[in-house]
Amino acid sequence: MSMRVLHVTPYFAPAFRYGGPPQSILGLCKGLAEASVSAEVLTTTANGAGELPAEIVDEDEFEGVPVHYLPRGFPRRLFRPRCLGKTLRERLDHINIVHVHGLWNWPVWAAVRECRRVGLPYVVSPRGMLDRGSFSHHRWRKSLGYWAWEKRYLRTAALLHATSVEERHNVERLSLGPEVIHVPNGVTTPDRTPAHGFRREVGIGEKEPLVLFLGRLHPTKRLDLLLSAVEKLREGMPRVRLVLAGPEDGLEANALIGERSAEDWVSWVGPVATERKWALLSEANVLALCSDSESFGMSVVEAMAVGTPVVVTRTCPWEEVEARGTGFWVDQRAEAVAEGLSRILGDPVEARAMGVRGRELVRARYQWCAIGRAMAAHYARVLSARLS
Repeated sequence: MSMRVLHVTPYFAPAFRYGGPPQSILGLCKGLAEASVSAEVLTTTANGAGELPAEIVDEDEFEGVPVHYLPRGFPRRLFRPRCLGKTLRERLDHINIVHVHGLWNWPVWAAVRECRRVGLPYVVSPRGMLDRGSFSHHRWRKSLGYWAWEKRYLRTAALLHATSVEERHNVERLSLGPEVIHVPNGVTTPDRTPAHGFRREVGIGEKEPLVLFLGRLHPTKRLDLLLSAVEKLREGMPRVRLVLAGPEDGLEANALIGERSAEDWVSWVGPVATERKWALLSEANVLALCSDSESFGMSVVEAMAVGTPVVVTRTCPWEEVEARGTGFWVDQRAEAVAEGLSRILGDPVEARAMGVRGRELVRARYQWCAIGRAMAAHYARVLSARLS
């Protein structure tokens, strides 16, 4: 009989407006299936301010992964699902280990309490929520929650899971007790890059340099810094264009662009579905990420997967970008970001070489099948230790 794992998360595919976690949990479940692990998901119908459509919720799977979508009740901000306790008790009778994702949300609290009650081991993926940058957002509220209950739940986990070396160090510094494992996120690339024509859609010429940001429009992403960097870059490269792709989440795109009178050189294309995302990544000359913190940064590995160089600030866990020659890992200053972008856009030959190295890196380290095997081995180790 195969190992059975329940993943509990406040939101799941196709609620991609929440950024990387819905994509990475979906990819992990598929990778686990390839490793002969039976993985299912318990989540809510949350999709930003609204809910996932009925045609999605009424199905019992998404892209082959079994999913239990529960409607949100009050308080919606904490993703509290209706009928959660009953569903958890039903599912845990058939489960060997539970893997919860994120902090400060009702589904995770309920799942951990139930695991503790019945003596079932659980793994916690903080998803960057213990990093300093994330913790500083709504600090008083998160500090209260951490000391009141999150710390206790983290201490009794079988494992704590970090998606980057930097996140692992951040979690280890808290001295919570459980082992902290490092298993990165992965990427599933299309067999071929869809032909979409994003440049034509937003009026960018084929020879105009295109800088891309892909992610949630949230204050921690430091889009103010990125706009300042591109402004500096345009002093020497006036034809450079910036495209922002992703859902608004605490920042209004038009207000952000209007504050700098940047309508002529910045375009916001909103959330991008899978095919449009890969087309946009392929048409960009460089992807930039300047966040205050990231547990991983899915857009970085997605850009490398299609051969697009990247510029990432040192506040993100991507030293590997510079070590492997797939882009630049720079200080979180507008001048440093602008210089990295300039070096890539000013040297097309080296930019192509960076793209080749990025593809090779993704093939070697960030395929979901290998990541699924690695996580399955950690689960098996936990269950074996309990039997010994």
